Amino acid sequence: MIKELENLLYTKTLGKQSEILFAHWNYDKKIIPAALNAVSNLFPHYSLHDETHSETIINNIVRVIGFKNIEKLSAIDIWLILEACYNHDIGMVVSSERLIEALNSDDFLSFFKDLQDDTKNGLHEFAIKFEIENKKIKYKHNNLSLDFHDGIKFILAEFFRRRHSDRSKEIILNPSAELSLSTPRGVIPNRIFKILAEICSSHTKNFEDVMNLPFCEVGIDVEDAHPRFIACLLRIGDLLDLDNNRFSEVMLRTLSKIPIDTINHKAKHLSIESFRVDNEKIDVVAKCSDYDTANITQHWFNYLDSEISRQMINWNNIVPFKDFGYLPTIGDLKVELINYDYLDGKQKPKFSVDTDKALSLLQGAGLYEHSYQSFREILQNAVDSTLIRVWLEHNKSFNFPSPQDKNFLNIIKNYPIEISIIEKETVEKIKKWEITVTDNGVGISTDDLKFLMKTGSSSKNRKKINIVDDMPEWLRPSGIFGIGFQSIFLLTDEVIIETKSFFNEEFQTIELNSPNSVKDGAILIQKKKTDHSVKPGVKLLIKYNTEAIPTRWSIKGEQRNAMRIAHNYDPFSHESLDISLGMIIDEILSFEHACIVPLKLIINGKNFDFSEKDNNYFKYFEPKNSLELNVNFGSNINSYYKNQYVENKFYRLLFLGLEVNFHKEKASDILTLNRNKFKSESSSNLFRQVLESSFRIITENFDEIFENETQKEFGSMFLDYYYNENEELKMFNVSKFDHWKKFKVKIQDDKFVELFSLINDAKKIRLNFNSNTAPFQEDLYSYEDNFLIINSNGHTVNSSLSQFIFSKIENKISKIIDFTYGNNGYLNFIEFSLENSNEDFVSQDNYIKLLKKSKNWNHTSRKIIPCLKKYYKLRLDDNAHLDYLYHFRISHYLEINYPKMVSPYVVEEIDTYNGDERYRSTTILNEKLYEWVFRNRYDSMTTKEEIIEAYDEFLKEFIDI
Repeated sequence: MIKELENLLYTKTLGKQSEILFAHWNYDKKIIPAALNAVSNLFPHYSLHDETHSETIINNIVRVIGFKNIEKLSAIDIWLILEACYNHDIGMVVSSERLIEALNSDDFLSFFKDLQDDTKNGLHEFAIKFEIENKKIKYKHNNLSLDFHDGIKFILAEFFRRRHSDRSKEIILNPSAELSLSTPRGVIPNRIFKILAEICSSHTKNFEDVMNLPFCEVGIDVEDAHPRFIACLLRIGDLLDLDNNRFSEVMLRTLSKIPIDTINHKAKHLSIESFRVDNEKIDVVAKCSDYDTANITQHWFNYLDSEISRQMINWNNIVPFKDFGYLPTIGDLKVELINYDYLDGKQKPKFSVDTDKALSLLQGAGLYEHSYQSFREILQNAVDSTLIRVWLEHNKSFNFPSPQDKNFLNIIKNYPIEISIIEKETVEKIKKWEITVTDNGVGISTDDLKFLMKTGSSSKNRKKINIVDDMPEWLRPSGIFGIGFQSIFLLTDEVIIETKSFFNEEFQTIELNSPNSVKDGAILIQKKKTDHSVKPGVKLLIKYNTEAIPTRWSIKGEQRNAMRIAHNYDPFSHESLDISLGMIIDEILSFEHACIVPLKLIINGKNFDFSEKDNNYFKYFEPKNSLELNVNFGSNINSYYKNQYVENKFYRLLFLGLEVNFHKEKASDILTLNRNKFKSESSSNLFRQVLESSFRIITENFDEIFENETQKEFGSMFLDYYYNENEELKMFNVSKFDHWKKFKVKIQDDKFVELFSLINDAKKIRLNFNSNTAPFQEDLYSYEDNFLIINSNGHTVNSSLSQFIFSKIENKISKIIDFTYGNNGYLNFIEFSLENSNEDFVSQDNYIKLLKKSKNWNHTSRKIIPCLKKYYKLRLDDNAHLDYLYHFRISHYLEINYPKMVSPYVVEEIDTYNGDERYRSTTILNEKLYEWVFRNRYDSMTTKEEIIEAYDEFLKEFIDI
């Protein structure tokens, strides 16, 4: 069909001024296809975008409007059709200069980060093979791999695909500069090329953008061009390039791995079973073998249906002649999923959330214990916005060294957040309040509002994310967590926001309505005039209703204001019991406690006095983990995230207590949805950070933290104990902190012995459990003739000092002298020798007691048990480890190192048991066990046959156990 259009163009321009159009086309049809062949350099995994694609679009256009209508078009319209079909994808040809420029651009870096974060994107698996360091993309591994090469090519291809229509426009306007294309310019007016460029650019734009193109433009001679019409034809012709032969198998074979999107798009084209396109009807039937292909095909059909429908509605404002006729009607656009059904014949069934029920579901699930807790989200948004503005306004002149820096604290004082609570009236037992929160942050722009409207979508606000990524970790906003801003609708049905954006100075009033309200989640926006007297920020207003006299209420001990209001209520002199107000005030006080941004609270026009804070709540800052810290002499770790208290499940500490403020991790990675607690799976890593940071701070500030000798003794015990318990802390030099050696341990008869001497000189140690002589939570000590006795009130040693002593001597234990179990299964006592001995770690009689115990304990079915010397062929290397193979403990609360072997017994808990028959023990030995023991043997000279023989001897000896 292209020949027919060329002949038509030739005939219409022959002997006229417009002959230059035909001459120019004859030139372009030779050089543009050669350029299009280079598309596959960056897009080998894409459907063909060469000359065949251009010709198919032309054929589709002729099919849709008919050749008779083509004959009615002006010469310049025919020229625009030919040129647009060939040039619209020229932007997919990318020079090496543009590739290098992209790799070093912030836009590409942002795009790359989005792919790494978006697990649903088909290129995610390629993006995560790289890491970003100092704004540079680097390989994660040193080994050369084609996956890396192809992966970065796919990512660059997608980056340029998303902007290829704009690039086509740039190349059309300046072909020699962009691609060294020597297409002639100067004869045809430059205005005509601008028209062509806009047409090509619009082929991926919104339909509204197409309708903004001129309906009619002066062409050459007396003929007119119709840019809007040509752009619409180009879009339809492009969408209809659906047939089977769209991919190059040769190009795909050059790739080490094909992206899933390519596989799905290829399957989409191959699924086309029936295809009709003419000026009366469009019918397409696809038969797909899987949901992904069906889904992407249905989306494509929906695009086509929408495009044809919208053009039909606007056809009189598109078509150049009223007698041109109409577009073909849409017949069947049908996707059949082989062996499956769609619910409505069109859409892929999937789960979704009813927004009308979402908030009530979240409230009912206990996400927030009370609606007032959602007030934290509003305050947190205000803090986050303030920190961003502080950074933007001061990062050029200030380097933000730490949250304790005096200059920073002076800066942040100028950005207070003001909360005003005003009592309005009481109507029919309902008390009405007006609460406003005013910040000096960056405000809310129209673009920001799009993310605010959708719960959890703030993580996709790339503009703000890019700003945040440049900020120091400790200054960064709290990130994306909680159910977001919409949780405020647990308090009210309507929110009024007056805001001015820091970025574009938009000033607007926004009315936000709850999805559950009569206004059904409506958002109303009023633009306002502004000047420089109005500063950026947000003023948020909510109307909050409470029962004047609540029929029931529940107050926690820490809610002191609510408690005080309840206690002070007099039914004869008070008209209301404002417990809900007290709870909100308590929530604000809790938020303000360690908040880095100053808060002002005004209640009914009266200032509420917060405690004066000249300094940061946290005294020390450790930059490696971006962690703030206070040291005290308790035993708990009180934890915060970005200055807000968060519950943890960390182990209790020995000797010291800590307050820690985490900044480094993403909130979504470590906090539960309501941000009340740390996720259990994050505890181990966070505790490691606490130990590392506390060691760094304590070793660098030891004399400042610990003011007297007793404090220094406890501080040094902390360092010594955790240094020996954690391999990661071996980087620190704690040898000079040996104050613990002179600590005086109180023993019998009110005597004292130095801790170092006691540990060094003791020959025996005995632990007595459940001793009535020991007060609760304290251990008592007696020491005589190098024999240390620790009396404990529980099933294990209770005091930090006892744990410290035991940690120092546990590796000196040479044998267990004796032990007994009580009727409850716990140890009554255990006694160890600390002197060198050639005897077994445990005597034969005691070994039998341990073996019996191990066969009636099911913490794990198979166990590691002590190994007697005569069975040293079974002894394991000290570092041998296998998941789910646990060490048998003489006491669950007491971990003792011993020569170890794999038990031949497997212990199972019986589903139903009576009396003492709770566990069943069986002997299971097999090749897998022998092989593992052989690979992890203590003596490298031991053979597998000797291991098998040793197990046989072991079972013979203990057959009656």
